Amino acid sequence: MYLVADSGATKCDWALVAESGVQRLRTRGLNPAVQEAAYMRRVLASELGADAAPEAVWFYGAGCSARFPEATALMRTLLGERFPSARIGVESDLLGAARALFADGGGIACILGTGSNSGWYDGRGIVRNVPPLGYVLGDEGSGAAIGRELLRGVLRETLPPELCALFYRRTGLDYERIVGEVYRGEAPSRFLASLAPFAAEHIGRAEIRSLVRGVFDDFAAHILSRYPSTLPVAAAGGVAAAFGELLRETLAAHGRRVAAIVRAPLDGLIAYHETRR
Repeated sequence: MYLVADSGATKCDWALVAESGVQRLRTRGLNPAVQEAAYMRRVLASELGADAAPEAVWFYGAGCSARFPEATALMRTLLGERFPSARIGVESDLLGAARALFADGGGIACILGTGSNSGWYDGRGIVRNVPPLGYVLGDEGSGAAIGRELLRGVLRETLPPELCALFYRRTGLDYERIVGEVYRGEAPSRFLASLAPFAAEHIGRAEIRSLVRGVFDDFAAHILSRYPSTLPVAAAGGVAAAFGELLRETLAAHGRRVAAIVRAPLDGLIAYHETRR
């Protein structure tokens, strides 16, 4: 019996895999690079079932990478406290996506969700990563980038007036609240990404389709161009899944072959570890 987790700062999806089947659970997210140990310890104690006693735990999470060695070590310690008899593995969410998407193959693994990330995966590990830089300097291809471009179109009124009016009615936002959320809010990137569903709902509009395509053009031009063009591309995340057809179309125009798009990597991770029990 083993436990697999795919975590961001907002939510964490868990799968307890046993001979009898798979039990799934969602808890609050765990990101040791930005969250306190006491908070994460409470989540592990209160939101995971008390009866689970896995032989191994594989945790893939935001903030767990070579760039954050202390955070990764902290996550390993907390999981060891919670599951003292289990073997503990802690890896980045990017490696998790790569294993889920390519297994032992190779390619460019991408995460397109609230933020974005990417990496050249050689079937064993991430051998190159173009820094995503976050929603201010980067995060091309992400929900935050779509939300940012949508707000520019609405606030500068470069989108059609009826579409701008519909946006204000649907979201209940106004100029002052938008500026407050972006510049003074607790989670600006999540606020921006929360607007991406409006774009998905109206993707049939030429103006919205062009806007989203521009976001994916930026991802291809500034991120994917840094990797070998012969490698296949695969993507995980809510934005990748919601705009999958347009993502494939845009990347094809940049000479990129998209091998797979999935909403979440957990099923792929279960399959990956099932062959390595």
